[in-house]
Amino acid sequence: MHTISTLRRTLGLSTDNQVRNRIERIKDLLSEHIRRGPNNQIFLTDAGLELLKQLQELYDTGLTLTEASHVLRSKSLIKHHREDGALPASTSNRVNPASIAPDARMLVDELSRIYEKLAALEQRLVQSPSERSDLGDEGRWWNRLREDVDVT
Repeated sequence: MHTISTLRRTLGLSTDNQVRNRIERIKDLLSEHIRRGPNNQIFLTDAGLELLKQLQELYDTGLTLTEASHVLRSKSLIKHHREDGALPASTSNRVNPASIAPDARMLVDELSRIYEKLAALEQRLVQSPSERSDLGDEGRWWNRLREDVDVT
């Protein structure tokens, strides 16, 4: 059985509150691995320590604690699915947290491209009309309409 202070040293954390925060994030996964001692002291089994190590490894890769806990839950559901052959009904519509990070990177890249295009368009608006020779009076879309409507 591991105490908060031994967990702190094992996980390489600097405060006991960091350990408590990690336990709180995955308390549903740790429920069968947590024991209470005298003065409500928290004890964790070896299996619980392994779950905390997995959470810490995910956190160290750059995920937030929330994202890392979602990944652990997903792994737990997949394991449960393999053992029982069916996922619980309440999880059928959840998004796979492991896929969030690549999608977020893709969105950030897309936003960067949009910002670059926007900056280029704003720069064109700031230019004087003589510098906007690429459109010319003949190339403007409304001039073609004027020719069709012009009755004089």
